[in-house]
Amino acid sequence: MSTKTTFKRIALVAVMALGLGTVATAPSNALVNTPSLTLAASTGTAIPGGTAATVATTVGFLAGAASDAVSTSAVLTSAPTGNTAFPTWAASTSATNATQGGATTQTMTTTAVAAGAVSHVANLTIGSNSFPLIAGVYVVTVTQGSLSATWTLTVAAAAGPTTAGSRVYMQAGALAGTLGYEAAGSLAMDAGGYTVKSAVNAGAGNRSYAATTALIDANVSTQSTNAANVTSLAVAVGTGGSTAWANLGVVLSNASTVTTSTITGATQDGAASYNPSAAHPFNAAGYPVTVSISGPGWVSYSGVIRGKSYTELSTDGQVNYLQRSFGIISDGTTGTSTITVSQGATVLATRTIVSYGALASLTATVVNKQIPLSAATIGAVTVVGKDASGNVVPVTPTVTSATTASIASGTCSASTATTASSCDITAGATTGSSVLTFTSGLITTTATVASSGKPTAVTLAFDKAEYLPGEKFTLTLKATNAAGVPGDKPYTALLAGALTTSQSITSTLFGASVTLVDGVATATGYMPANVGTFSVAGSTGLDATTAAVALSATASISGGAALETAQAAADAAAEATDAANAATDAANAAAEAADAATAAAQDAADAVAALSTQVAEMIDALKKQITALTNLVIKIQKKVKA
Repeated sequence: MSTKTTFKRIALVAVMALGLGTVATAPSNALVNTPSLTLAASTGTAIPGGTAATVATTVGFLAGAASDAVSTSAVLTSAPTGNTAFPTWAASTSATNATQGGATTQTMTTTAVAAGAVSHVANLTIGSNSFPLIAGVYVVTVTQGSLSATWTLTVAAAAGPTTAGSRVYMQAGALAGTLGYEAAGSLAMDAGGYTVKSAVNAGAGNRSYAATTALIDANVSTQSTNAANVTSLAVAVGTGGSTAWANLGVVLSNASTVTTSTITGATQDGAASYNPSAAHPFNAAGYPVTVSISGPGWVSYSGVIRGKSYTELSTDGQVNYLQRSFGIISDGTTGTSTITVSQGATVLATRTIVSYGALASLTATVVNKQIPLSAATIGAVTVVGKDASGNVVPVTPTVTSATTASIASGTCSASTATTASSCDITAGATTGSSVLTFTSGLITTTATVASSGKPTAVTLAFDKAEYLPGEKFTLTLKATNAAGVPGDKPYTALLAGALTTSQSITSTLFGASVTLVDGVATATGYMPANVGTFSVAGSTGLDATTAAVALSATASISGGAALETAQAAADAAAEATDAANAATDAANAAAEAADAATAAAQDAADAVAALSTQVAEMIDALKKQITALTNLVIKIQKKVKA
């Protein structure tokens, strides 16, 4: 046997051995048929933060026997710069004749339970609280053998904070907080006393983002009805740099609630620092807040005075939280300060603080000059305090009466930066006036208020004696008491009822209830169309004299001087019209005469011109005849000489 033949036989045996080996070691899924891979959607959207985005993935095949399996992988092929999230498979949402392996990895195994059709649906997930999504586009490629599909997830940056969605709370006093972070005391989210960071629920460990936002919303509901939160304050000037005038709590949102807002903040761990941890990182880039002040005062942040304005830095501990705090500190001067709170170009709120010095003056304004006997009138006098520069100073004046028989007593409320002190005055049992002295510290002012019995002198009067039909009129009611003090308050029964009129009119005049200001009240209406007398009548009620007193007022409509004046004016107008018409006719006649004269002059001029032409022609003909005659005479002379 030749060497060549031997080699051929050896090769043939080797080939047969390899073939048999291949059959003997066939994989368990060699009988998998008709594989399929389907994504519920090829695209999706999400917002930045710790909420995961998912897409349902369906894997199918026909198994020849139990344990036949396919592997499906998910690979992040594109992501924004700085991303830390990666895709994973969640537990099955449904499976028919299959089990799932690798639920938390990037590769999922689907194994047949028995021979036959296999259908397996699992959620492909990307993003978590530990690995939050950031703004940008993510592309995940899903493969199974030769099959492939892609899922493109777009994470859009959230809209910035809005004025309507965000909250700004201001309270008087210093900020409270520890660890170098300021918090607005009663603005705290929970018992930990923090507006900047949330403390952990007792025994609950790390707080989720959902729990954090729910807690902030609960705090917003509380603070929105907290009377300590105000839009303006009046504060003593204090010592510059060490006196805290106010504190601000700012909550950022672009929706009606923080929970529904698409702005995300940081969540906290359970450590005493409340700082982000590996499981609870910052999950938003942050929305720096700016607080500026015009007028007296400085802005403080994290316990440090920052000047007239401060914008949070990316390195500030509060910037990634949905709540943050600022302080307003005295600079030692007085005046009105306007505080503006902004996020970027969006003004979230403005607040006002009036800082004042020592009280220098009080000003009393009498609202009700007359107080009913033995009764109190609320807010009968108001009092405003100011310092030497004219800044409003809150005061709570005391009241003393010079004549307690007329005015028995008075009490005043505390004033604010925007409201005066309101003083309730109580009358005595005797009619008369009294000088009231209002005192705050060493500063006083006075005002005179009268007590009154019921009005005894009540009158009605028209503003004119005579009117044209339909002309507007004013009816005046006056009332004074027996001492001549004018009524100056609302009376529920000053009249016995509505006034009656001698002719029907559309206007409604006084009813039983009348409010007097310094003893006077007025009503207006329009006279009826009929010529003649027009009158109103009524009587006093229980708030006036004990016995009803008849009241009346009368005026004439379109009579006497008023009618004659109107007629004379009409006649004069007619005569003026006639004179104007005559003048117009004369002007027209003069214009026509002028036109005729102009035409005659033109005709004369034309005749003179024609005559001049004829004379010129005649002179020219005469010249020609003289010339001819002269020539003839010369000719004759020549012949005679000859």
